[in-house]
Amino acid sequence: ISTVEWQYQSGRKFKPFDPFTNCDLEEAFNSQTTSVQIKINSEVYNVDIVCKVATRGGKRIKLKRVQLKGEKYKSSLPSNWEDMKGQSVVLIELNAGSQEFTDVEKEFRKTGLSSNIIKIERVQNCSLWRNYMIKKEELEDKNKHKNNEKHLFHGTGPHTTDQINNQGFNRSFAGMNGAMYGNGTYFAVDPCYSAKGYCKPDANGHKRMYLAKVLVGEFTKGKKGLRTPPKRSSKGVNLYDSVTDKTKNPSMFVVFNDVQAYPEYLITFQKK
Repeated sequence: ISTVEWQYQSGRKFKPFDPFTNCDLEEAFNSQTTSVQIKINSEVYNVDIVCKVATRGGKRIKLKRVQLKGEKYKSSLPSNWEDMKGQSVVLIELNAGSQEFTDVEKEFRKTGLSSNIIKIERVQNCSLWRNYMIKKEELEDKNKHKNNEKHLFHGTGPHTTDQINNQGFNRSFAGMNGAMYGNGTYFAVDPCYSAKGYCKPDANGHKRMYLAKVLVGEFTKGKKGLRTPPKRSSKGVNLYDSVTDKTKNPSMFVVFNDVQAYPEYLITFQKK
């Protein structure tokens, strides 16, 4: 099992960044963003991700992206995960008689969905999980409470599951299926809603839906054209964490940061 640590040069040594900066740099690296702003010793630097250098005026600091391995990083993964034998992404099919399968099925059927479940797979993706957990910690710190996470549904077609399992949910595909509340990734509270139009069947009539962990945090009503959540107050700089269709009894949530959702279970099902 491996994870990535970004480091910056300080004298003759390289020092690791804090987890939040590490997450920002890794997200920029994975999304092939060419530049991102970070702080080193409380000063703002522009980072060229490709050249791995941070600049501030005439100052230049070298950066390194280091692949780390070892026991230390196993402890940060969920206890129910199986050994991944050095692979970064593994799908584990759940045993139909297991408690885990039953728990996921219960969520899937909670609003009366009667489709046959063909299989449920647990998505084990180390780097996605760690980035999600860093974001979760960040929201708990910012919002001063731990009630930031929901289990929500995301229906998809047969050709996007590989990409989601490997790279996570990608907001750049927003708008492909309507974007009434903003250009982010959409998650439904009710699995029946996801099953209706968003789960495109494959040649065998099999449909796919994720039961995802989503960091909705503090939310407000969204609107068409949003690229980030709105500000919490006109004077402050803090943004809401997500948006929704309605603030009382919301039926969907939209997130604008890819590390705010983790594709925990992939459910393959078929209409009876």
